[in-house]
Amino acid sequence: MADLSTKTCDECGSTYFAETSAMANLCPECAHRLYGYANYDHRLEDGQCLACGWDGSRSKLIARLISSFMPGPASPA
Repeated sequence: MADLSTKTCDECGSTYFAETSAMANLCPECAHRLYGYANYDHRLEDGQCLACGWDGSRSKLIARLISSFMPGPASPA
């Protein structure tokens, strides 16, 4: 892989490859979760996504957003 410049996400604190995000200060994962930008099919290897450099970090806000969209247990009929 080419030597890509890295940045640190203002939301989750993960490093990421600067060229991979649609937003200047957010990693692709946070830009996707907060603003609906395209995301990567993350393939983590040695703690880093091979495509965008995201390390799997999630802020408390992002974690809450994800958990609020996950279906809960089905109600008994």
